Formats: sequence, structure tokens, C-alpha cells
Amino acid sequence: MKFLIHETLRTLNTDDVFEVGLTEISKSREDPDLYEAVIVFVRNQKSKKHKTSGLSEFDVVRNFMTYVGINLRAIAKDDSIEFDLNGLTLDQYIPVAKSIREIMDE
Repeated sequence: MKFLIHETLRTLNTDDVFEVGLTEISKSREDPDLYEAVIVFVRNQKSKKHKTSGLSEFDVVRNFMTYVGINLRAIAKDDSIEFDLNGLTLDQYIPVAKSIREIMDE
């Protein structure tokens, strides 16, 4: 599977390894005016896939960031996992509350 975005996250206080990825963006089969991709979320080699679509390619990427951010924050909170993000907080690493434009302007 080819990925447009692929990231591996290690944890500081467990042996868990997380991988997140966004497959290449393509036109939707149902509606040729929309784009879609598949989000892959892997925790310790157990993967789950989520199809994301939007009006534009940026919407698909934003949906990916939102989906991954929500899942990682929930895991960190529920399981008390600390991620090794090179000194960044999870909010800085995956800024879900910001638009793509705001992120690019920083």
C-alpha cells in the first residue's frame, strides 16, 4: 500500500508502537467531484482502516489529522501513554483545532 503520509510513533512509558498513514488521495468512485483516501491506524500490529472523503484534497488531509489526533489523544488519556514526540506536545504535533491554512501560515 502506498502512503501519502506515514508516521511511526513510539511511547516513552510502554512498549506500544503506533503507525498512522494516509493512502494516496484519489477521486471518489461514488462522486467524481470528491476526493477520498483510506486512513490506516495501527497499534502493535493491529490495524484499523477508516475511509475519509471530502470536497477537496485538503479536506481529506484535514480529516486524516482530525481522526488520528482524536484517536491518539483518547489513547493517551485512557491508557496513560506518553508519546515520544521530540519535545512537542500532542497538540503541537497534531494541531486538530487548526485549519490547514493556519498550520501553513505558522
